[in-house]
This record gives sequence, structure tokens and C-alpha cells, in this order.
Amino acid sequence: AGAEACGALKNIIALGAGFVDGLNLGGNTKAALLRIGLLEMTKFCTMFFEGVEKGTFMESCGVADLITTCYGGRNRKCANEFAKRRGVEPAYLDSESCTKLWSAIESDMLNGQKLQGTLASQEVYNLLRARNLLYEFPLMTAIYEISFEGKPVNTIVDGIRTHIESTAIPLSKL
Repeated sequence: AGAEACGALKNIIALGAGFVDGLNLGGNTKAALLRIGLLEMTKFCTMFFEGVEKGTFMESCGVADLITTCYGGRNRKCANEFAKRRGVEPAYLDSESCTKLWSAIESDMLNGQKLQGTLASQEVYNLLRARNLLYEFPLMTAIYEISFEGKPVNTIVDGIRTHIESTAIPLSKL
């Protein structure tokens, strides 16, 4: 289950990486996002799936796939475009406008393919909200809120900055 879940969750984190790129926040911010994203992926998988081996996250299906997707995948590329089209203004968009923007970007950039990160983000957010766990996953929550609740793209830094201690997993436990 760990490898399969990593395959879905890395696409959510790649959206965040695209937001960082679209805002030109630089390599250090992107590296911080990847580190926190991996921590949240690990926490999510160990929280919701039995028998997940911690070593999975250090293998190709974990960190390697996360890095590859966050630097070159279609979710990153489309989120980069989302950030550019939204701009840096602090205005919120309504949810319908967000959905229309994602649809336009998919149509313009993917030649009939679909984004997986947006779908995974919606599913993960709904699960976390139903279990009252959004506060334990501030990065994935921020990515969803930017993507579908119209929060300004620059609030991605809040998902990185407000990563609380309860979310962190000591490296010794990975």
C-alpha cells in the first residue's frame, strides 16, 4: 500500500512545487517543500495504511519519484502555470473559478491527459477534514486551499512555515 499511496501523494506535493516555481521562490523553498512533503506523505501512509514499511519512502517509489515529479512532472508544470495565471495578488478566487482555471490549463497543456494531483488533493483533503486532521497536514491542506478554495498562491509558504512539530517525523523513525 505504501508504494501505491506514494504514487498518488507525490502528485499533490508536485502541485506545491509548481506553485513555488510559478512564484519564483527559489531552490531552497522548493527543497523545504519537498522535505516537508515527504514527511507528510510518510505520516499519511503510516496513519491510514497498515503494514507500510518505512523504508519504502527512501526507495525509488518514494523520495526518488517525488523529486522527479516535483522537477519535471505534468502536475508541477500545470501548477506552475496556475500560479502564473493567478499572479501574486492577494485576492481569493471562488471555487468555481479555480476549477475552471485548472480545466483551462489541462486543456491548454496536456493534450487530453488529466492531472492526478488535483484529484488526489481533493480526496486527501476530504478524508483529512472528515477525520478532523487538517492541522496535522498543513502543506497538503495549503495546496488544496490554493487549488480549490481560491487562497492566494503565495500562501504556499504558510504550508511550509507552519509545519507543526506534531507533523514532523524524526529521521530515526523513517
